[in-house]
Amino acid sequence: MRKAWFMWGLGALCYLTALFHRMSLSVAGLTAQERFSVDATGLAAFSVVQLVLYALLQVPAGAAADRFGPRRLLLAGMALMAVGSTVFALATSYPLAMTGRALIGAGDAFLFVNVLRLAQNWFPGRRYALVAALTGMIGGLGQLIATAPLAALLDGFGWTAAFLTAGVLTAVLLLVVGLLLKESPRGRVAPVVSGEPLRKSLRHAWRSRGTRHAMWSHFTLMGTFVSFTAVLGQPYLVSAQGRTPGAASGLLTVVVVGFALVSAVAGQVASRRPDLRGRLVATAASVSVACWAVLVAVPGPLPQAVLAPVLFLLGGAGGVSMLAFDLARTSNRGHQAGIASGVANMGGFCFAVVAELGVGVLLDALVAHGIAAPLAHRLAFGVVLLLALAGTVRLLTLHRHAGIQPRRSELELVG
Repeated sequence: MRKAWFMWGLGALCYLTALFHRMSLSVAGLTAQERFSVDATGLAAFSVVQLVLYALLQVPAGAAADRFGPRRLLLAGMALMAVGSTVFALATSYPLAMTGRALIGAGDAFLFVNVLRLAQNWFPGRRYALVAALTGMIGGLGQLIATAPLAALLDGFGWTAAFLTAGVLTAVLLLVVGLLLKESPRGRVAPVVSGEPLRKSLRHAWRSRGTRHAMWSHFTLMGTFVSFTAVLGQPYLVSAQGRTPGAASGLLTVVVVGFALVSAVAGQVASRRPDLRGRLVATAASVSVACWAVLVAVPGPLPQAVLAPVLFLLGGAGGVSMLAFDLARTSNRGHQAGIASGVANMGGFCFAVVAELGVGVLLDALVAHGIAAPLAHRLAFGVVLLLALAGTVRLLTLHRHAGIQPRRSELELVG
């Protein structure tokens, strides 16, 4: 079992690196606007392009995890992120910087589902929910590094040195993983496929209402979390809440700490009481909607004693999204688990793409029409609130199917 934890740890370090790269604009957004002379829409486009590629590649990544094993795909993802971070570090033009973010998004897409596949290869099924949640917690550490520590590195050494260092460290970890990682106790594993075409496997996974429940759970919980932490949070906290960039970085750390702590607790609870997973998700979705309602409806600046707990709860709700992958796994046959995880993982990042682009466009339009920036930020965040409400309603309608594998007869009836 010690070796299993070591192998998972190597994969989790890759995921930590991916989360750092994914969230590295969380404290660099204002600097990026100055460096590349872009407005709120242009800033959001960095994250949107990255997340669009991430979301589009989730089903292929899940299918590849099922068919080819995680080791090669983890290495490919790390290589793409190392190159992307280097390009982003050296870029002085907006199109070149966008290319760097696109490479990071493409590499990131192959990390999480393959770490989950690694966990599935090394651990018994009863530990899967816990290991998936711990993976999320380790990813949260990567996000923590992308908050105050990255902000200090940017202030002390500048844009190029900060992101180039990230690219070099990613390449070093790539070499370590390439030398040490084995994808199962038996070495190279046989593909976990049944011989059916990818289209048929995808259709069966989607027809499971449990898969759709998992996707809407991830849509609502991870989507709201990523929308805030990836790029929108720092400008909002500075403008609508009147914080300095340094204080905003600290508050983003609060969100990420909430994610990391709650994901670990939720995983522990779910591993012991799988029947509680659906209720945990529904409760977290309601909490997330309430938090966003405060950010949208209550004029700022909010007192620290109010704002910090709201942001912690928002992050904590995001942490519960890690249960979506265990829900997807138990809703499907073994050879469809990777595809189902990929479908679930698309949810939150599709949310984030729509939310970030929507907020950016609406914010620029409101400011152009003379609305003060603090109010414009709050109103623009209404896009996220509406999407969260829609996702919560949808996951509640599928609540009774949470984590339940349908009978074959039901699969044939569901369109």
